[in-house]
Amino acid sequence: MKKITLLLTPLLLLLGLNAEVMKPENISGNTMKQYSKPGAPIDMKYTSQRVDLNETADVNITLNTTASNGTFSAIITLDKELIELSDTQKDLSFDIYQDQQEFIINFKVKAQDQGLYYIRLITKISNSYGSKLRSFAVPVYIGEEEKKVLTKGITNQFKALGSSENISVSKAIETIKVLKN
Repeated sequence: MKKITLLLTPLLLLLGLNAEVMKPENISGNTMKQYSKPGAPIDMKYTSQRVDLNETADVNITLNTTASNGTFSAIITLDKELIELSDTQKDLSFDIYQDQQEFIINFKVKAQDQGLYYIRLITKISNSYGSKLRSFAVPVYIGEEEKKVLTKGITNQFKALGSSENISVSKAIETIKVLKN
């Protein structure tokens, strides 16, 4: 009996200590080699951490382009509940060179409410062929639960502007799935 107690006590103590501390869980995703609507030749990969309330999450974003010249720019916005702790510029602009086609953006963020938050990027490449845009959203998970999805009720029919023809609106559900490599 004493041997079992001596063997199990450290194990139970270790399990109890690990149960109280939420360790950051890394979440990653990318758009490499995935279909996208025609737009700017930009791909993104990111890593983010799921952390507890008021803990700092590291978010690392890498933007790649196949363009060999021109100007790359990005406008970044964060959900208003997401508090930025780093001093990252929100309006970035870089020159693209043959050997400089990867751009790294790092954030430190936290939130006081648990849920799913987003860092949004609108990217643009301008060169001699014109300008093209592409947008991205990077998820940031705070806490254990995810924010409830808000829905807005729409009447089944309403009139189109400048016309007397009715437009029928159907219900739809959008889901976002994070793919892990």
